[in-house]
Order: sequence, then C-alpha cells, then structure tokens
Amino acid sequence: MEFFWQTYIPQPVIFSLGPISVRWYGLILVLAIISAALIIAKHLIKKSILSKHQVEDLVFYVVILSLIGARFGHVVFFNLPYYIQYPAEIVQVWNGGLSIQGGVLFGLITVIVWARKHRVSFWQLADAIVPGLALGQAIGRWGNYFNQELFGKPVEWGIPIDFVNREFPYFKQTHFHPTFFYESILNLALFVLLYLLLRRGKLKAGLVAMIYFLSYAVIRFFMEFVRIDVTPIVLGLRMPQFISLLVVAAVLIYIFSFYLKPLPKSKK
Repeated sequence: MEFFWQTYIPQPVIFSLGPISVRWYGLILVLAIISAALIIAKHLIKKSILSKHQVEDLVFYVVILSLIGARFGHVVFFNLPYYIQYPAEIVQVWNGGLSIQGGVLFGLITVIVWARKHRVSFWQLADAIVPGLALGQAIGRWGNYFNQELFGKPVEWGIPIDFVNREFPYFKQTHFHPTFFYESILNLALFVLLYLLLRRGKLKAGLVAMIYFLSYAVIRFFMEFVRIDVTPIVLGLRMPQFISLLVVAAVLIYIFSFYLKPLPKSKK
C-alpha cells in the first residue's frame, strides 16, 4: 500500500502568465512572513511595548534585512565556490536558497540597532519576535517540498524526488526522508511552547528568546544527520551543525553569566 506522498511529485510553479511564473516557494514565503508578522504585532501592541506605527516600522526593516541576510548566508556561508562560478544566479531566489542562519543573524543585528535607536528593550523585542519566527519557519519549510530540495537520506516510505534534483551519490534511489516535514513539525511545536511561555509572562526578559535559539540549534544539529545536501565541512561537522554548536555555547554562556546568579554564601 502506497500513501499519497509516496507517489505525488510536486511542481515548483503554480501557474504561468507568459514570462511570469508564480511559484509555490514564493507564495509560501509570503504566507510565512505574514503569519510571523501578525503574531509579533499582536503581542507588541497588546502589551503596549510598541505603537502600531513602530511595529510596522520594525517589521518592515526586519523582514527586508532578514531576507537579504538569508540569501547572503546561503551564498557566502554554504555555497560560495558555486556562486563565484555562476554569479548571475545569486539573485535567483525563486529557485530556493535562503539560509535561516543568515536571516536570523541579519535580523538580530537589525533589532539591536532599531531598539537602541528607539530606546526600547532589545530583549523584550526579541522575546516577542521568536514565536513568530518559529511559526514562520514551520510554514516556510514547505517551500523546500515544492522545490524538491533539502531532503534527507534514501528511505522506501519517503517522498519521491525527480532524478534531476537528487544528490550524489543517490541518483539510483527514488524516495527520500522528508526532512522539511520533520523540521516543520518541530518548529511548530517550538512555536507553541514559545507562545505559551510568552503569554504567561513569568520569565525574565530574554529567556524566551534564549529558549528559541537553544532549541532551534539542537533541532538543526540533529536534522543534519539526516540531510544530504552539499554543505562545507568544519572540524568533521556539517556547517549548520558547527554553527549550531556555536549558538548553543553562546546561549549557555549568556544564561549562566546573566541569569543564573550563584547562591549567597551561608553565614557561619
């Protein structure tokens, strides 16, 4: 017995009008951004952290610069030799190729600069943003499905991948792990956790954001054991795994330095 996902091969283009094509990747990316923005705006306005105008201003800059960062990360961190050889493809984002690490890095810098300029607590903004970010990632991963990219190792019950999209040396295999789906579900669960923690409002400012960074780093670290897409190797680890370990180390150092104070010494 075969299931639907074992026989259905998705197509990247929804429809075309002459030279213009509407792609699933772009549509899903837009849906992810809108969903994330609505979640973020709802909390910031409801808690009177920012005005409606400020939210619109912040979201605009974060979205634009995060997208630039996501493409920058994909090109520079993971595929620089390829894009040096084919520079014209750098702007072809409709074919996929956005790095969450680059997007988060540029988004983080943007929020830091914006918060200082407007004299708003960076950690309050970060806490409000990460649930929406996790939700956006959960939705956005489905763009990889329609582009037939970033799948995992061969498995009989997996999703079919066209020959042209298969990774070396798995050209003879037909079905692969739907790693996009695994990450989507895990990110959705992370969104629910972060949203509930933020809604309760009992954690110190910044801890919700720290939980996001730590959790996603762990998710991505273990997901890389299944993925087979080409990526640089650093110290025997795939590049996303190496970056994830750096994030985990940075988060733990920050938490122990600023949030976990030693117990006072007892008086003798």
